[in-house]
Amino acid sequence: MSQAVLEELRDVVEENRREGELVPREKRRKVFVDARGRIVIGDKLPKGDEGQSLSEVHQAVFAARR
Repeated sequence: MSQAVLEELRDVVEENRREGELVPREKRRKVFVDARGRIVIGDKLPKGDEGQSLSEVHQAVFAARR
């Protein structure tokens, strides 16, 4: 997994945490995983049938920093 993907994931999760959204409404703030385990951020969802094989990741999966 590239550093850029991890940084984008961190930014999305932190933004959702600040906003208090465990289930974000905006597509750009959702996190998905494909059948191969690759992370896809909502605004980068593939077009067409490929998007149907994605599972949304609930924000509570990511541990909070303390």
